[in-house]
Amino acid sequence: MTLKRAGESDLPVIGKRVVGGSITEIGNSATEDVFQIRLSTTQLMASSWAIKEPSPDTDLIVANGRTRKVLDAAPLGDSGVVGCWLLTVAG
Repeated sequence: MTLKRAGESDLPVIGKRVVGGSITEIGNSATEDVFQIRLSTTQLMASSWAIKEPSPDTDLIVANGRTRKVLDAAPLGDSGVVGCWLLTVAG
């Protein structure tokens, strides 16, 4: 998987697709897959990106050759420490 952001270098990441997801109709009988990916903070922290957290405003993820939009990025952790991110993606 590759996380992409305009103005930053592409960031290869290891993510895990969370079981589940849905198919959503987007018009004219077209559909898109909506699902979640759990993403470790380790690769983001080691990157050269200025802001080291995923953003639905700026980020795309490429998985299996298909570009998907990040719809939501929720931090998961304990006591204020983010252990990973749960990305909701569509495409």
